[in-house]
Amino acid sequence: CRVDLLVECFLLNYGRVDDKMMKDYNMYWERCWQEEEPTELFQYLDNYYRMTSNEIDIFKEHHAAKVCDVACGFGAYSLAFASNGFQVYSFDISATAVEITKSGLKKYGLESDNVKAASILDTGYADSFFDGVIAHAVIDHLTLRDANTALNEMLRITKTNGLVLITFDIAEDEDYEEEHLTFEDGTMEYVEGSRKEMLFRPYDWDMIDELLKGYNIIYRDEKAKRERIVILKKVG
Repeated sequence: CRVDLLVECFLLNYGRVDDKMMKDYNMYWERCWQEEEPTELFQYLDNYYRMTSNEIDIFKEHHAAKVCDVACGFGAYSLAFASNGFQVYSFDISATAVEITKSGLKKYGLESDNVKAASILDTGYADSFFDGVIAHAVIDHLTLRDANTALNEMLRITKTNGLVLITFDIAEDEDYEEEHLTFEDGTMEYVEGSRKEMLFRPYDWDMIDELLKGYNIIYRDEKAKRERIVILKKVG
């Protein structure tokens, strides 16, 4: 099958917000989280309980009391913010990840009722519902078109003058070495191994600036060559 035909099929299936697209994203992540052992994941949570960081301090300085952890995974950042006194809502496209996050929050005696299954492309929250939104290593697992859709959705649910925190994983050599297809927008889809069907679109700073052109960036940082971080402030 020719690569250009694969690209066309991929864009038809992933390039718009519909049930088939969301189901396809869910297939990989649900399988991924089902393969994890929650008790092993919970060993890492102590590092996030009452965690201190510049980003949390900025959210506090801006009085971002009610925040949303989008695509929360096993709930590390839900725990980090909740244990720092924020009212946290969380969601993930994987129902298994939702249950893991709930269990992790309960482990520390924190509220877990506000965790649900949803897509970052269609969160189901009302306009301007949150003071802040957290998207840790999420945008770089979407196609470029869906990244823009997700960005618009996160801003929609954020109040004026609210904050949107976005992190991007920095690609390593092995990310390019594993067998994959590369689509016209730069998104890689892995075709073999444990990452099969996972999407990854690496972002350098120029690509981040292009994605966020026209938005008000109030903070940027790069941590130990592992991730790039930006915080947007919603205006107007």
